[in-house]
Amino acid sequence: MTGPAHGGSWSGPIEPYAPPGRAAVERLIAQVAGALTTSSLYPPTHPAVASAIAQLRDGVMAACDERQQDAVTFLRLDEEIVVDGRPLRSGALYLQPFIRALRRSDVARLTLARDVDQDECRALVDALATSRRPESTRHVVVGQVEIGNPGGEALAGPPKPSTGEAARGRDGVSAAQVETARDLFARIRYEGVTTLDPVEELVWGLADAVARSTQKVLPTVPLKSHDEYTFVHSVNVSLLVLAQARGFGFEGPLLHAIGVAALVHDIGKLRVPLDVLNKPGKLSGDEWTTMASHAELGAWELGALASSAPLSVLVAYEHHLRVDGEPNYPAVRLARAPTLASQLTAIADVYDAICTVRPYRRALTQAAALDVLRSRAGTFHDPYLVGQFCQLVTAG
Repeated sequence: MTGPAHGGSWSGPIEPYAPPGRAAVERLIAQVAGALTTSSLYPPTHPAVASAIAQLRDGVMAACDERQQDAVTFLRLDEEIVVDGRPLRSGALYLQPFIRALRRSDVARLTLARDVDQDECRALVDALATSRRPESTRHVVVGQVEIGNPGGEALAGPPKPSTGEAARGRDGVSAAQVETARDLFARIRYEGVTTLDPVEELVWGLADAVARSTQKVLPTVPLKSHDEYTFVHSVNVSLLVLAQARGFGFEGPLLHAIGVAALVHDIGKLRVPLDVLNKPGKLSGDEWTTMASHAELGAWELGALASSAPLSVLVAYEHHLRVDGEPNYPAVRLARAPTLASQLTAIADVYDAICTVRPYRRALTQAAALDVLRSRAGTFHDPYLVGQFCQLVTAG
């Protein structure tokens, strides 16, 4: 067999990646992402980890067989993955986490040969999952990419596409934006929803703040009084959802819409009496019914506002639905999985609720919050999304 080369260069125009073997390459990327997620959810000795590693090993063989080659090489050029000189543009749900893992581990070129064994696969996954640079082995070659053009000048790779929020020239979150949105939440409690314009403006700034961040996304808005916990929590959830959505390749107006939906997901709680919302200890039956009604109340409030995006109404209604379809609240006639935006919001909602100071208790640790999410993976939350979130908030 011809082993994978350790060097090389690439030049010429980039065209969308096409068969042969495109489906197998996409499956292989999904299997790498799946192995990374599984390693984030379970200890190394768990059978699920061994199964994911075996599937990755089989995926390498299948990709090589379908392409009739001895190895498959991935080149990371900025925010693109290039295979056979052409960028792979589909399968964004798995592609973006794969790109992010390579970037964090400083891998620009990854070659996987057909005869790779499970120990080599496990070492690769362990390194990528912990943001370490993997070591090259006989069948796994890690390196950098040399990019040249016919004139011989070195190129830095394709420029980053401008996103909608960047094109608007936002400089991040201003104190004035935060205070205006804070005042809006206070007015909603007593007057109802009349406009979401301050929310729209705030989310553009939050999106820019997340785009510029090179470290963990942390709460940035202080809790000044018990009455405004819902606002602070909502901002933190929006930040976390924006970070998740960017990691899956969302950008521009769609990223903004997801961020707005996350920011107003709990708007129904502004209709819940403060003595119920801030009550320490267990709620009574009637109090719990009142608290659980916030999802429907929020959807109704937003649905009555002409300027509300349908996604915001949907996320307000769905963010407590379980991904396995089992009953929770609100009650639905037919079991269904919540939309992706609702699932991202639900994960961020649980995480921030545990990690942020509540009016009636202290904040718990990040580790405690991640343990809760892992325990709910497969029931309340999608395991893949939980694994990706764990990687997101624990990466340095």
